[in-house]
Amino acid sequence: MLQLLLLAGPGNLPAQDAGSRFITPADSGMARVVSRGTLLTYQNDFDGAEALFDSLCEAHPESPFGYFYRGATCQARMLDGERFWELENFKDLMAKTIDLAEDLRAERPEDPWFPFAAGSAYLYLGFMDTKKGGMWGAYRNTVKGVDLLEQALAIDSTFYDAYLGIGSFKYWKSSKAKSLTWLPFIDDERERGMEMVQIAIDKGMFTRTVGRDQLAWIYMDGKRYEEALELAGSNVSLHPESRFFRWTYVEILFRMDRWEEAFPVYQGLLNDIRALPVNNHYNEMTCLRDMAKIAHRRGETARAVMYLEEMLALDLSEAIAERGAHKTKEARKLLKEYRRELAASGE
Repeated sequence: MLQLLLLAGPGNLPAQDAGSRFITPADSGMARVVSRGTLLTYQNDFDGAEALFDSLCEAHPESPFGYFYRGATCQARMLDGERFWELENFKDLMAKTIDLAEDLRAERPEDPWFPFAAGSAYLYLGFMDTKKGGMWGAYRNTVKGVDLLEQALAIDSTFYDAYLGIGSFKYWKSSKAKSLTWLPFIDDERERGMEMVQIAIDKGMFTRTVGRDQLAWIYMDGKRYEEALELAGSNVSLHPESRFFRWTYVEILFRMDRWEEAFPVYQGLLNDIRALPVNNHYNEMTCLRDMAKIAHRRGETARAVMYLEEMLALDLSEAIAERGAHKTKEARKLLKEYRRELAASGE
């Protein structure tokens, strides 16, 4: 990891020149920086990724891409810890990305990278709106983002990185409204959405790994668990230290009732979470609850009770207690059930 940070020093950044404001990840120097920073993010080295993208902003202050990837890393850090303390900074970075990209798009309307940058920023904002419960903002930003990605494709139909955001939108929009797709004005675009995500995996510059993760969740939604597991397993094999990809992997194993394989993944995630400098216990709750369920299904009811008692004893802030209320409610119900079973068995 140290070697990656050293290799990604300012000496390897694309040189500033008169046209540097128009530089995009199509430039090999910027592409290397983006790839290295993304790898650091996968490895949970958010400080390293942020430092790298900060240097990109310094080298090209009028380009939107350093700010976009800096904001994306900020979002990744927040999602990893389920802590949203950097939300305003994230929003500012995405707003700056949009402003710069729109200015450059007006000057170079033939370049697909600038609508792509603005569109991607809107999609990231939409995702965070969803996480925070702002459904109208999520819809508004997502529609804006997809429209801009489609404009990028209208400029260049081989701009395959744009396929990921558009395909994901098509799938999830149709999936959430599948009970209404029989209506003549609502199309079922799930198949087309999956096709587009697969194209992004196969042909995109930066979308192979994150595309596999997205397609794994799509396959889970369609109960195509074996295919989902293959995709998630590929990401875990390539990035075994990544908590992002282990969460996807363990969710699939859990849904497939593959308890013996899921349990050590949860244990590994729990150990990682407890080792973080700041832990608000939200993800810890998930691990302990699901480990209790697995223990119970393996016939280890006393152990299941221990995990649930441990979960319910966590010192939660008021905000986390509110967000995790559904987990707490479920844990209390399970604990009562498991204690009853122990009493009946005489253990």
